[in-house]
Amino acid sequence: MRSGKQRLKSAALRAESAFTAIPPVRWALVLPAVVLGRILWVWGRLRFAALVRDRGPGCVCHWQVDLKYPANIHLGEGVVIGVNASLGAHSSIRLGNRVRISREVMIETAGLDFASGAPPFPHVSKPIVIEDGAWIGQRAMVLGGVRIGAHAVVAAGSIVTRDVPARTVVGGIPARVIRSLPPVNQEPTA
Repeated sequence: MRSGKQRLKSAALRAESAFTAIPPVRWALVLPAVVLGRILWVWGRLRFAALVRDRGPGCVCHWQVDLKYPANIHLGEGVVIGVNASLGAHSSIRLGNRVRISREVMIETAGLDFASGAPPFPHVSKPIVIEDGAWIGQRAMVLGGVRIGAHAVVAAGSIVTRDVPARTVVGGIPARVIRSLPPVNQEPTA
């Protein structure tokens, strides 16, 4: 036996479903989000083009990406940077061709020198290089002084504090090699 509250909830859900099934109502609810999404997409492309001047053709950067010191960011061809990523380029960040940066990734060249003595600690900064075809998984963090080799994969949620060899998968905190990847087949298979 259902209570009055459950019946009311069920009736409200049925009414909502019937109301949103009407095409003009559906468009009235969806169209503003689509239009706003397109406007933000165009704005994001223009903002990215204005901020990151040293980039190859075909680069895509979501409009919600945080770009700190964008003059120090250098991108190859076809780089894709996902939603809510953060690139802090106090020193240079160099991304090779076809690098993929997933959502919410943090790439940060600067940190604090805790070995310098008593607070306040001075900032230290080291460049980051991510070579061609590398993929950085969601919510991973890449810290200053790191080189990620070509076609390497950084697992989601990892923190990269040391260099990553080419064609390897790394993961964990701190990131360690999980396995090597097979060589790339240059000829298409039939």
